[in-house]
Amino acid sequence: MVQRLLYLVLFVSMHSVGILSEPSVKNPLFGAAPNMTKVQVDSPAFLHCPVFDLSEENQVSWVRRRDWHIMSNGEQIFTSDDRVSVKHHVSQSDWVLQIKYVQQRDSGLYECQVNVVDGSMMSRKVQLDVVTPEAIILGKEEYHIQKGSLISLICILENTLVPPEYVFWFQNERMINFDNDRDVTVQTTTGRKTSSKLNIQRAKLEHSGNYTCQPSSGTPASIQVFVLGDKTGALINGHEWPTISLLLSVFSCLLYILI
Repeated sequence: MVQRLLYLVLFVSMHSVGILSEPSVKNPLFGAAPNMTKVQVDSPAFLHCPVFDLSEENQVSWVRRRDWHIMSNGEQIFTSDDRVSVKHHVSQSDWVLQIKYVQQRDSGLYECQVNVVDGSMMSRKVQLDVVTPEAIILGKEEYHIQKGSLISLICILENTLVPPEYVFWFQNERMINFDNDRDVTVQTTTGRKTSSKLNIQRAKLEHSGNYTCQPSSGTPASIQVFVLGDKTGALINGHEWPTISLLLSVFSCLLYILI
């Protein structure tokens, strides 16, 4: 009897100091990761969410805050947009939301959420900024040049995070980068500031038209080129000014009628 009583006292004492208590459940912890990601349009975006001490009861979800759309839960995707995926390796703690070929509409706030045992939710937010390169042709909207002179157009790209794969030049609807037989040369320099220079030797009347600088990704720029002929003068909006002889003829006719 005394022995049983001693066992009971010992059990109560061990339980009171926590030796026989249930092990405490640790809540997950977020690791360090950027709160903002800036990418160029048509590039892939990677939004990071490192989470430590996850248990089987915890689930990691990505939510688009703009419309509270659940993008993913665990590694399961809840969107019909096939550009979206979640990358996670068992040996790693990072849950990465990937969006391929991002567009301006993808800009905004995204939230990584983790449910905890007590039913509450912990979260961290990531801002996605999508920038669109913009082509700018130096000079005015119209370019006037004398026949036989050098046409020289310079296009620079603003808001570029990565160099373009190419910069194409168009005359009206026709790409002219490789029109060497028409005295056309294009020189593109990539780097922190990408620029492209179009030269056309010995301008002809047929070189008049709308010229567009089109980078592989971004907003194009256009300029109207007018080649001035030897007899007719400037081409305005695609129509030649009347010749002096024609004007004199019209004036003579009017004078004859009035007399």
